[in-house]
Amino acid sequence: MNIYTQVEQIARSTGEFLREGQAQLRKSDIELKGTRNFVTHIDTEAEKMLVEKLGKLIPGATFLTEEGTVTYAEGEYTWIIDPLDGTTNYVHGDTPFSVSIALMKDNEIILGVVYDPVADELFSAIEKGKATLNGKPVKISSHSTLTNGYIGLGIPYSLDDRGEKILKNAMEQFRKCSFRIKGSAAIEICYVACGRSDAYFHSGLSPWDVAAGTFILKCAGGMSTDFSGGNNYIFNKELVASNGSIHGELMDKIINKD
Repeated sequence: MNIYTQVEQIARSTGEFLREGQAQLRKSDIELKGTRNFVTHIDTEAEKMLVEKLGKLIPGATFLTEEGTVTYAEGEYTWIIDPLDGTTNYVHGDTPFSVSIALMKDNEIILGVVYDPVADELFSAIEKGKATLNGKPVKISSHSTLTNGYIGLGIPYSLDDRGEKILKNAMEQFRKCSFRIKGSAAIEICYVACGRSDAYFHSGLSPWDVAAGTFILKCAGGMSTDFSGGNNYIFNKELVASNGSIHGELMDKIINKD
């Protein structure tokens, strides 16, 4: 069994753990890391599961994780993982939420897997391969304008002046296109990859939120940039993900409009 298939199986088993755990979650299990920023013991348990299982696949690989159950150190191979993306949805009994796993080699992502255990949708891609959904190839949409566009967005925990301006710019487009907030960045990027959405933008993100999804999107033919149009979208906390065709207009009329 190749490593790609093994990572997919690990994502599925972790997702099943999350799905079962949501039904048993109590209010006393929920903690706050900050305003609107929830965490549960399930997050940390799921992360420990991922670290243990992924650690066996590439001995010596390091980890970059959300819950910090292991200390990050630079290495040739690094797993970038989010055990539960969409925690706010999760603690309120809502969906979607997902498991996100990316593998980075020498600062380049070479594998991405995102699993939605409720919808039973597994998005994945491997170096030089096609992006797939449950094993079937996916591709981006061909929609090229904001008019009648279907666009995802997220609102960061800390909204600065620029973030407020971007939201105001988006409001000006409300009569032209449809906006949706799903609450799981990893899933929403994958929705762009499979053509359900035309674009997605968000600030205040962390590497584990976007590493897997943006790689899957790239393999599906889409593009990702930071708010300046550069390539530092994994570590720069800014992301515009799109089918490419709509990217320029979205940048001009929403992200960078004065």
